[in-house]
Amino acid sequence: MNVAFLGLGTMGAPMAANLLKRHSLAVWNRTSDRARPLVDAGARLAASPADAARGADAIVMMLADPIAVHAVVDGPDGVVAGLAPDALVIDMSTVDPATARVTDAKVRARGGRFVDAPVSGTRKPAVDGKLVIMAGGDPADVERARPLLEAMGRVVPVGGVGQGMAAKLVLNGLGAHMMTGFAAMLVLAARLDLDLRAMLEVIGSGAFSSPLYTSKAPRMLARDFAADFTLALMHKDQELVLATAAEHGYAMPTLATIRDVLAEGIAAGYGDGDLSGIVRLFEDWAKVKISER
Repeated sequence: MNVAFLGLGTMGAPMAANLLKRHSLAVWNRTSDRARPLVDAGARLAASPADAARGADAIVMMLADPIAVHAVVDGPDGVVAGLAPDALVIDMSTVDPATARVTDAKVRARGGRFVDAPVSGTRKPAVDGKLVIMAGGDPADVERARPLLEAMGRVVPVGGVGQGMAAKLVLNGLGAHMMTGFAAMLVLAARLDLDLRAMLEVIGSGAFSSPLYTSKAPRMLARDFAADFTLALMHKDQELVLATAAEHGYAMPTLATIRDVLAEGIAAGYGDGDLSGIVRLFEDWAKVKISER
């Protein structure tokens, strides 16, 4: 297939690289230097989203937020301007269901098809092609997208257009609860002078075990906060979750508090580091650092 990939950030670049192994690929990024490794590997560098979309059977977007999606889709240089009839647009960004439905309407007005397919996973699963992909759309469109999506991970159909984004918001809200709770309790364990390795063994062996804790704990203890997914992006996602919940009449006071804690972490200078770096804010409050003994 002729595929266009738009958005070559921490996640997008390895996802695009996996597609390039199987398909002809055009790439575009707001800062074109991010595309250089893919171009060196055989991808075509597009001058604009519209240029990338021209001649493409499918256009995949992996962008930062709803504002970025609208900017890339709309206008004379946007995806819709270059879209061929019956081309498939797949949005793998994390946005809200309303944005997915608006994008779907724009794409369909041009004669194209649309699937929203956000992902669960960080950079390593993206590199390994082992993301979990929540696909929303007409079943025939999801099946059409499946060969592309399976180059990047495992596909889980979750309903119609917008439901992929809805599932991702539920997952991200849960992840924010888990990450902040885990960080807060590790700091409490340190404040209580517990052996953190022993405490992690207890957590990992019991009912509260999670791959999130298993993957993040060693790096937290080693003070390695290089970003797989930034704290700032986690905060952005919680704003989307809370706004979408409010649209449906659902107040979420626990998540609102977590959103505010994440904002404090960003204000303290931890926003560009990994989401697990929220532990540093709890350390500041407790005046203790977690570390290996």
